[in-house]
Amino acid sequence: MTEETKRVIEESKRGFGKDNAKEACPVLYRPEDKLYKEEIRLFQGCPTVAVTEGGRIYLGWYAGGTGEPRLENYNLLIYSDDGGKTFSEPLIVIPSDKERMVHALDIQLWRAPDGAIWLFWVQNNVRTLTADNEYMLSAMQTDKRPVVTVEGNIYPDMRHTEWCIVCKNPDDENPEFSEPRLLDIGFLRCKPTVLSDGRWFFPNYDQLTDNYGYSISKDEGKSFTRYYGSEKLPTGFDETMVYEKNNGDIRMLARCAPGELAETTSHDGAESWSETKLSGIDSPSTRFFISRTPTGKVILVNNDSREGRTRMSVWLSDDDGDTWKYKKTVGNPEYITSYPDVDFFEDKIYLTYDRGRTKEREIYFSVFTEADIMNPKTELEARVISRGTAPLPEKTN
Repeated sequence: MTEETKRVIEESKRGFGKDNAKEACPVLYRPEDKLYKEEIRLFQGCPTVAVTEGGRIYLGWYAGGTGEPRLENYNLLIYSDDGGKTFSEPLIVIPSDKERMVHALDIQLWRAPDGAIWLFWVQNNVRTLTADNEYMLSAMQTDKRPVVTVEGNIYPDMRHTEWCIVCKNPDDENPEFSEPRLLDIGFLRCKPTVLSDGRWFFPNYDQLTDNYGYSISKDEGKSFTRYYGSEKLPTGFDETMVYEKNNGDIRMLARCAPGELAETTSHDGAESWSETKLSGIDSPSTRFFISRTPTGKVILVNNDSREGRTRMSVWLSDDDGDTWKYKKTVGNPEYITSYPDVDFFEDKIYLTYDRGRTKEREIYFSVFTEADIMNPKTELEARVISRGTAPLPEKTN
């Protein structure tokens, strides 16, 4: 066991659970079990996308069970070799480990600078519901929030651990992924960012602290150093992302409860941060995406609303994110949609997001260019590439 792994396991013990850092949940390759078929899914959402150097499109999302969190939840990975016209059956499934009572959730994909595809997921501990009031009180005090209780189980562990597998031949007929690796504590729900000095910035946040957490690697992901930045504005889920400004400042945006994204800035390479403030960018407290594009512009994908997860919108800035000259909605602006993720290949922008995780159960996919965003006559369309079709259970009074 490496010193880095020992550190992460020790850090995870600060939370209520102690098991999620010990062992990865199963990683299943090309599973044939009907359990993972689209036609029986009652829940799916939170998608992510990564495009390889050869143009293969990988998509992943979170599914299984009747909702989230459930021990029936699993992460899945599919791919397309025809520009997104068709997609494969699941190449990989990472299910929760029912025997060990470890929950697997929230896949995140990323293409590293060397072209490798990194697949991340989160693990946390589950316990059987108990009438032991002392136990429940201890869990709530440790995790600083009410324990989630669902279908006879409790989810008291907010000190998550982050895991990954890496594929160095993602364009091959039979992609090979590394053995699962414990990365760090925290909850990585947004893409990492490569800074101009070569460091990798991972926004794996920590729900048990009052400050925004993140990890930085100076050796291309071989090891990580844990940091905590400015104090959070009210939020249950930080879901931060950063981009580096032209003057070297690092701007962090974060999910926030008051109806706007929060923001904070580092002027010294992520060593210290300004006091967190509201950004003026409307958001109904949900995940967003922000990044530099390959041309150097800044793209923001966000629900352009203060109150509901409607108006999935793409904004483009040519002045470092200070203003947003170009704005467009994607698809039907009245649909309840959420959790966008983006990647880039050649001159194209690849976007995925979800709609109605337990109702419509739709995963959307869209391909467009910067020119499409800037052209007032061009509409940005998205199509459904997966839909859960199992009959929904009848509601009882």
